[in-house]
Amino acid sequence: MSPEKYGLKHGPEHDPEQHGAEPSFTMRNLGAIKAASAIMGVLIIVLTAVLVATVISRLSDKAAPPEAAALTLPAGAELRAASAADNGYVLVVDTPSGQEIWRVSPSGERLQVISVTQK
Repeated sequence: MSPEKYGLKHGPEHDPEQHGAEPSFTMRNLGAIKAASAIMGVLIIVLTAVLVATVISRLSDKAAPPEAAALTLPAGAELRAASAADNGYVLVVDTPSGQEIWRVSPSGERLQVISVTQK
């Protein structure tokens, strides 16, 4: 990378110090500019690796739910409705004592039971 390539002239007849002129901003700070560009290049590579690692870890956290889960309803109960979500299932169950809403984990464990009764 010669200075002529970028329109810069060198040699004793073009030396700013010999003519009393101050060197240009670019020439005065060329070392800092090179260091900053090297640091930014390293940061781009490192942050790209962090981004890829984050995407991979988030995709691997979404494990598939089990293929089958066993759930036993009490005697006399009927399943009226079911809904699936990422964090489990919501079931509407009719029991002899009234209607219940069950929150169930993906493995089939009952997390919460809400009893619905009429006054």
